[in-house]
Amino acid sequence: MTVMLQVDLKDIEEFSKALRRMPEDMRENIYNGLSEAARQTVVRARAYAPVRTGALRASIYAYLSKDLVLTFCAYVYYAIFVEYGTRYMMPRYFLTRAIQEQLPVFNFAIGEAVSQAWQNLKR
Repeated sequence: MTVMLQVDLKDIEEFSKALRRMPEDMRENIYNGLSEAARQTVVRARAYAPVRTGALRASIYAYLSKDLVLTFCAYVYYAIFVEYGTRYMMPRYFLTRAIQEQLPVFNFAIGEAVSQAWQNLKR
């Protein structure tokens, strides 16, 4: 079993419609911004993950699809127990905490991409 947290922006109907009408360069800018923010989030989650053997830390990754669906995952079987805890162990929230702390970075990345595309349209 793995721990997987997915931020699916396509669930928002208005965003999904706008995404289909969005120019390709704007989509690419958003993709690049989200990719960098996801990389930073993985680095932060790895820093928060407890280390005994290093397997949990090494298993953390992010995947961003072309549809702008961002997935964070830790694939070792015990990641879910570390993230959410058990009745014998308190939760560590290494993925949740990293994502929550990086949400402003995701918002900024999207805003910058839209702003940059807007500037390109003005030229």
